[in-house]
Amino acid sequence: MVYKSPRQKALEVLTAVLDKKKSLKSVLTDSVFSEFNKSDRAFLIELVYGVLRNLYFIDYLLEEFFQKKGGLSSYTVNNLRCALYQLIFMHIPEYAATSEAVNAEKPFNGKPGVVNAILRNFLRKYSNKTFDNLLKSDNFNDKAHYLSVKHSHPQWLVRRWLNRFSPEDVEAFLKANNEKAPFAIAVKPEERQEITDYLNKKGFKTEFTKTVPSGLIVEGQRHEIIKNLKEASFFWIIQDEASQLVCFFVDPGEGLNVLDACSAPGGKTLLIAALMKEGRIVCTEHNQERFKMLTENIERVKKFFPDVKIEPKLADIYSLGVNNLDNTNFDRILLDAPCSSTGVIRRNPDVRYRVSEQEIERLSKNQENLLEKVSSFLAQNGILVYSVCSTEPEEGEIIIDNFLQKHNEFSRIKILRTYPHKDGTDAFFIAKLLKNRVVQTL
Repeated sequence: MVYKSPRQKALEVLTAVLDKKKSLKSVLTDSVFSEFNKSDRAFLIELVYGVLRNLYFIDYLLEEFFQKKGGLSSYTVNNLRCALYQLIFMHIPEYAATSEAVNAEKPFNGKPGVVNAILRNFLRKYSNKTFDNLLKSDNFNDKAHYLSVKHSHPQWLVRRWLNRFSPEDVEAFLKANNEKAPFAIAVKPEERQEITDYLNKKGFKTEFTKTVPSGLIVEGQRHEIIKNLKEASFFWIIQDEASQLVCFFVDPGEGLNVLDACSAPGGKTLLIAALMKEGRIVCTEHNQERFKMLTENIERVKKFFPDVKIEPKLADIYSLGVNNLDNTNFDRILLDAPCSSTGVIRRNPDVRYRVSEQEIERLSKNQENLLEKVSSFLAQNGILVYSVCSTEPEEGEIIIDNFLQKHNEFSRIKILRTYPHKDGTDAFFIAKLLKNRVVQTL
């Protein structure tokens, strides 16, 4: 099918994400963006991300206008969600938003009459009202319920955060999660100014990251920034500042032997290679599709650090040993473990609708096992860094505490948490451990 408008594509994407539970990354790809011009791409991104960031709030307002919601297709429901987002957040004129929603139903044999009636009823009740007037806290069971709807996060997650942080802190966190994440790239620290000058000449505003010397924040449309970066002759990768910070925790000095477990798509492997300049990195990934991404990313940039030997291995970390690692005494090990991704909700707004407490429990057990396995590959006086883009202690502090209780040969060097509302970065947990004792055996 040829899509005539970004609105129709937005509805297809939202239906795939919300009803078929596909990840936003897998359906809103560069090939999709290439179908549209610059302004249409911007509109598509605004509509999709806007609806996902405000889904519960929009559904709360729509709820009273559905007589038989079950009788409407997912496509029509998402069309109505888009219309409300346009009216409330984009301030599109009422007639334009209504007309666009009605017209969007026609190519798909939808229900233009129903859409028109619902939107007109909504406008009769809510026209010209401000955001704050649309939501009254006394209409909800408690603070968690209110914040869940206001900022469109699942109640169970909001309750977890309210148990650990103040209500003011939680609301600031929720608000930050619904703001557009900055576009950050990692470069060689010594080339940062040169790359800044290059991007400025291309019309992009840039600024240095505050916590790492390798990062640049670039303002502009993602697709256009990447297009210009691909034309340049220097090392760069897309990577948030917190993710870059993980690489600096590794202390990647020259000549070291490094293991990056669970490494796809390879961003941390590549920044470590750029920082260490000379040495060896073994990077493992067990998923074949993700391994392909890893190898493609390595091939694109390995020319920028010819003295670093990067060895990608398609393997389950649990199966690794002396026979397929050649050397199991690594000076540095990074375990960026698979996690719930609750720390990157601002970047991937669909995560909040897919993650669950049961999933966190399952992931926590896997993280514990992974840490146990990779720790056996670390050399004496070596450094092990454990990181997750998760906000939850079951995937962070509890994992490390349990590990240290069982392994007195390890000690804690540093523990760090980052948050978008406090640090301007993704929410990460990073632990740096030192193997400084010999294990006594009987």
